[in-house]
Amino acid sequence: MSKNDDYREYADECQRMARIAKHPGEKATWLQMAQDWLRMIKQPQSWQSASDKFDAAEKAQGTGQEKSTSDH
Repeated sequence: MSKNDDYREYADECQRMARIAKHPGEKATWLQMAQDWLRMIKQPQSWQSASDKFDAAEKAQGTGQEKSTSDH
């Protein structure tokens, strides 16, 4: 089983727990955990935009610079 399959399985379990949760806060926590697991699933490279590919390459190689939030 791949990591992606594991992550989907964990997300499914979190969603199951959310369905049986009695307290709204508990349900919200389980649903957030499910979303977090699903975000960890890697998408095929061909589905990534040019910007996503650039960000991934930058993260992998690292420039040590912080992203600017100011307008230029």
